[in-house]
Amino acid sequence: MMSIVQVTTKEELREHLKTKKMVLINFWAEWCGPCKMFKGVLKELNEEFSGKVKIIRVNVEKSPDIAAEYKVMGIPHSRLIIHNKLREPIIGYVPFEQLKQMIGI
Repeated sequence: MMSIVQVTTKEELREHLKTKKMVLINFWAEWCGPCKMFKGVLKELNEEFSGKVKIIRVNVEKSPDIAAEYKVMGIPHSRLIIHNKLREPIIGYVPFEQLKQMIGI
């Protein structure tokens, strides 16, 4: 099973985006309650769809430049990239079943 990847630099993120898989980038912070809840959803997603979705987490406090590039205004904030196309943001906590529907798997 693939692990959830933590990135801190734009270079790391670029390397991880060089994949044929669907990518979900999750922006979060340590102090964010909904982010902690959503981490469990991401873990479940990773376990169930390990071969299909690559999950990347970005701490907005450690990587504000990446958060700014993706226009993150609040957290948790997730962006789905399918076939190198950025989809609409997923804002806030989303339950597992709803997240599966939103990303189409």
